[in-house]
Amino acid sequence: MPIAHIFRTGADPVPPVQIGRESMRRPLLPALLLALAAPSAQAFDPFQVEGIRVDGLQRIAEGTVFNYLPLEVGETIDSERAAESIRALYETGFFRDIELSRDNGVLVVSVMERPSVARIEIRGNDEIRSDDILDALAAAGLAEGQVFDRFRLADIERELRQLYFSRGKYDVSVESTISPLERNRVAVRLDIDEGPVAAIREIHFVGNETFSERQLRRQMELRPRRWWHFFSDRHRYARDRLGNDLEDLRSFYMDQGYINFAVTSTQVSISPDREDVHITVNLSEGQQFTVGEMNVVGDLIVEREELEGFFELEFGDVYSRSRAQAASRAMQNRLGEEGYAFSNVGIRPQVDEDRGVVDLTYVVDPGRRVYVRRINISGNERTQDEVVRRELRQLEGAALNTAALRESQTQLDRTGFFDRVNIETPQVPGSDDEVDVDVDVVERMSGSLTAGIGYGESQGLLLNLGVAQDNVLGTGDRMSLEINNSRVNTIYSASYTDRYYTLDGVSRRFFGSYRETRARRADLSDFGLTSIRAGGGLGIPITNNDRISVDLAYEHMDIEERENTPPRITDFLEDEGNRFDMLKLEAAWTRDTRDRAIFPRRGGRQRLSGEVSVPGLDLTFFKTSYSHRRFWPVSENLTFSVDGSISYGDGYGDTSRLPFFEHYYGGGVSTVRGYRANFLGPRSLENGNDRPQGGNVRILGSAELFFPPPFTEAESVRMSLFLDAGQVYQTRGDLYTGSEEVFPDNLDSVNLDELRASAGVGLTWMSPIGALTFSIAEPLNDTNDDDTESFQFSLGTSF
Repeated sequence: MPIAHIFRTGADPVPPVQIGRESMRRPLLPALLLALAAPSAQAFDPFQVEGIRVDGLQRIAEGTVFNYLPLEVGETIDSERAAESIRALYETGFFRDIELSRDNGVLVVSVMERPSVARIEIRGNDEIRSDDILDALAAAGLAEGQVFDRFRLADIERELRQLYFSRGKYDVSVESTISPLERNRVAVRLDIDEGPVAAIREIHFVGNETFSERQLRRQMELRPRRWWHFFSDRHRYARDRLGNDLEDLRSFYMDQGYINFAVTSTQVSISPDREDVHITVNLSEGQQFTVGEMNVVGDLIVEREELEGFFELEFGDVYSRSRAQAASRAMQNRLGEEGYAFSNVGIRPQVDEDRGVVDLTYVVDPGRRVYVRRINISGNERTQDEVVRRELRQLEGAALNTAALRESQTQLDRTGFFDRVNIETPQVPGSDDEVDVDVDVVERMSGSLTAGIGYGESQGLLLNLGVAQDNVLGTGDRMSLEINNSRVNTIYSASYTDRYYTLDGVSRRFFGSYRETRARRADLSDFGLTSIRAGGGLGIPITNNDRISVDLAYEHMDIEERENTPPRITDFLEDEGNRFDMLKLEAAWTRDTRDRAIFPRRGGRQRLSGEVSVPGLDLTFFKTSYSHRRFWPVSENLTFSVDGSISYGDGYGDTSRLPFFEHYYGGGVSTVRGYRANFLGPRSLENGNDRPQGGNVRILGSAELFFPPPFTEAESVRMSLFLDAGQVYQTRGDLYTGSEEVFPDNLDSVNLDELRASAGVGLTWMSPIGALTFSIAEPLNDTNDDDTESFQFSLGTSF
């Protein structure tokens, strides 16, 4: 037999040429020749392959080798075909050593498999979660169960360091440890020492002539480190954040008319200790441009005058890119209302450098009118399809209306049934004028178990328990049951609301309650009250945002006079009796334009309500209240809110004033934080004890700035800075002429100078066990007559 050469791959040295008998296995091609270009291998006598045998396989199937091997039985192998075969097998990444040899007419493929990864352990990572690193490793080809490649691991280490560099951690080190295991497996451990975060020391601008460095820094998320940044990460340098800031800087200049503005270069230098970063931004401002002529051209489905009404810029205004684009979006939305959901309104600017003027031409391309083939609902595991569909304002078979889709999203968000609502409109395959509407929802817990906890020197620990289900059996109906058996109250109540009693959205509800109150134990005046109440009502939608509700309720009440009942109550009972039957008519108008029910970002909620006891029974009085709360997005993470309410009540007919058990109270976490619950307004000394009287007028106001907390990225938590104000007045009756000592001495008329105010910080967490609200408040204008509490909280549990 002729001499055969060894052809191999791998790290082993190339063995010498072997001479053997015909029955001996004779290797064909060495790896070194493959690495230096296999065609340079010495020639050998080719032979016809009568069979192929694979040796050395442990985990990989023999068929996998045959699939990659570019040879078949019956073909002739020579030096070139041998090199080609080894190269093909080696490129699979499955093998670290490959040898071809001949056993008579059989081609023998001897392989040594690369080990597989049994487990991956990551240590020392705080900045990046382990799951995120494992996902990145898997995307790069390193995961449990896959073939281990040491060279790929080295690349991954470099990429991981680059990832940390992009997050401002320049002193990071990444070391890997490979531990061999049985059955040709390895364990991979990555030890990460993240090191300190590089903080921005200074940000300088070069080339800014119109705006100061301070004005420009205000446009950026990144800021130089200051001592008050303890709870903020805005001083932490990150490459992608700098890129975003530079784009925000460009947007700022473009909105000021500098259409030729450019960031010519940036320099980022790091201190030797890798802890401080200095950033220099080089700018070219260019000249400022104003707006010239504006017009609309193209296929005008909507009247030109209506489209021109969306212009936010006028002739002679300083050019603003965002305002120009806002007009384009408004035109597209208007076309979307006519079914042209995929319209395009482009802006074609004509720039006159000499005059410093830019003319704007809006080019309208409506595209084809699009219709809805089918509406698909997904993600509603508990909620019935009908509950979702009845909130939709888009109909199947109708032209696609983008305004109706946006309103549908808002209506679904307001139900409070869903954590997330996503509406998409994929095109129907094979059709250029039909889409489906896919509504995907993520349900939230619709049941709640609420608890209130408090403590007072006289009443001790107070607990109440309530159970409610806002989405009974997925129907959207609401059912609640409250049981309160504290030292103050014994309450049993139940209600049921059918939100869609009619197809038009009219709701119907029924309610009933039994209540015993021992007022003294709540630090109120000493009397006992037992009431039974039952009734029902309707809710009538007027528009998508407006609703009217009407309730009619019968109530029977017994008042028990105690040994220490104050004269103002005993006088009332002597005049009116202590057993009352009342028929109450309650009506309310509500306008809700909030974008969502939980943590809204924009919109508002108004409510005007009135309650009157119908003449002909024991007591005649009325109560009315108006409240209004608005939300405005200040930035991506900040929401500003203003809230105000005023309530008034009085007697009429034979009842001279509002009954004492219908009084308003103020103070506490739900009204004016920082003041003890119920202790705003007139109070009296009754047998040496300080007791709130409440009043017939209440004024409340609040301003609040909501923001995500710095210690978590959870969407279920919000913090706020707030300013509260409010007071309770008693404007009817002889407040200061009785036998009781009443204070303060100036609340018998509405006097805004007597409003009490507080400021502080609050936190609301929609936790898995319910809504928890905490506040720390500092009263701003309290007097010696006021009773204050700095820390207050309320607790709820959801299921």
